[in-house]
Amino acid sequence: MHSFAAIVLRVQGGRDWWRDNRASLALPAAIGAVALLLRLYGLGDKPFWLDEVASLRRATATVPDLVADSLHNNHYPTYFLLLWLVAKLGTSQWLLRLPSAVFGAGAAALTCAVGRKVADARAGAVAGLLMAFSPFAVQFGQEARSYTLVSCLILTALWGLVRLAQQPAAAAIPLHREGALRGAWLAYGLGTAAALDVLNVAIPWLVAANLGAIVVARAAGDRKRGFWRNWGTAQLAILAAWLPLAAAMYTASKGAVLEGVGWAPAATTRTTWWILAAVYLLRISNFITLDLAPVVVPGLSYAVIGLAALGAWRMRLRPTVGAMLACTALALPLGLCLVSLFVPVLVPRYFAWGAAPFFIFVGAGLSGLSGPRFAAAAAGLGAICLVNLTPYYRYETKPRWDLVAAKLAVMAQPGDVVVVDSYYAYSLLSVFAARAGLDDRRVALTWQLPEAAAILPGHNLWAVYGRTGQAAKKQSAEEFLGTLAPLGHPVVEHSVGRYIVLWRLAEREAAAQAPPRARLEAWAYEGPRP
Repeated sequence: MHSFAAIVLRVQGGRDWWRDNRASLALPAAIGAVALLLRLYGLGDKPFWLDEVASLRRATATVPDLVADSLHNNHYPTYFLLLWLVAKLGTSQWLLRLPSAVFGAGAAALTCAVGRKVADARAGAVAGLLMAFSPFAVQFGQEARSYTLVSCLILTALWGLVRLAQQPAAAAIPLHREGALRGAWLAYGLGTAAALDVLNVAIPWLVAANLGAIVVARAAGDRKRGFWRNWGTAQLAILAAWLPLAAAMYTASKGAVLEGVGWAPAATTRTTWWILAAVYLLRISNFITLDLAPVVVPGLSYAVIGLAALGAWRMRLRPTVGAMLACTALALPLGLCLVSLFVPVLVPRYFAWGAAPFFIFVGAGLSGLSGPRFAAAAAGLGAICLVNLTPYYRYETKPRWDLVAAKLAVMAQPGDVVVVDSYYAYSLLSVFAARAGLDDRRVALTWQLPEAAAILPGHNLWAVYGRTGQAAKKQSAEEFLGTLAPLGHPVVEHSVGRYIVLWRLAEREAAAQAPPRARLEAWAYEGPRP
């Protein structure tokens, strides 16, 4: 009887909580729904690129191979284990990107919720809408990688940290006592630990959170000792959850945890602007190069900067929460810029979670308008952001290796040979070649020139040169064609999108008369091994 009464009280308490909070949950839910629709639209249209092919490979491997490959390449296996489960339903571009779309929508909803708690409902609405309409956020919401998951987890942790900053005295109450902010501590601790166990890009968040903790401790006054006790407990739990996995990755990669960032561009004024414009200023960027799409709405970026500055000024009226939010907004870009002095790390995706605090300042800047003026300004900003986002869906942000495979499926004959300029191009094209049926048509695909020479006689030769990832090409298209000179010269050229060129080569008479072995030895090719 006592147990039944306890159950009734819990159910009633749950109903009371829902009744008290459904109004505050409605706005984040609505923004999350809008964000999800924007990410589902065209979700499978753009082809996989190099990083996503790695995700596909791990999602279709055995679990031991998935874990080993992830750790060896300086990635934690957590996100890829999720993809492994998704891949049981299928491996289409749409399906493997679906988790990122859902997490990206969740990040927009959480941005709204945090903004509402930091400032007010208006600021939260604007911040959430900016996250929902951000071309950069939509782009990564359509990417089979873990960056939206990390952002979602860090924003969960930020929500908990904001609650602690709003009630510093209660944050100092021992966790086992009545009145302790256990929900806030749980959100911060679990969100931070989970984010660290997905990607090391969450390390700057851990630094930012500890800087924010200094602000909260100062506000706790005489109770700061209790706050630091709780904070220390939370940090120990976070490190206990993260360090074993970090040690496993360090061991698997033999200590080369920063080896894979050599492809990142050097820290220059152009690189910095590319990142700031894409992450914070609502510009459409490219995965592969430092390009930004032409401006759609002139002045939008400057308006966002002005509103963020105004919001930071208005947040002075909430000094504890405002200072804590400033720590989270500034620690990431400043920290990565400092690290870039020693190791190249300036790529937009490492800044992904930093957009939310910035957008909250923008929301705070606009929320000071009166009711009708705010409604008009917010509606206008949303419409402009939608117009600004629209070109993203047709802008080529990833090389069209899928179109190369489709062209070859139409033009190549059984027995033809396709040679690509690098192993990475081979990795990409082989995925789309299998889906286009080139294997069934007995079209050979290789990245090793001696292999191409050995099987070429009596067949057509096709050559493909193109970008696969963000690393600069080691040879130009002309240099690549020069390596093919003993086999023939290009007679047909096709530009496939912005980043790929396809040629059909005609065999030179001298090369045709030479035996295959002679042609093979004429230019033995030493390239990277898979």
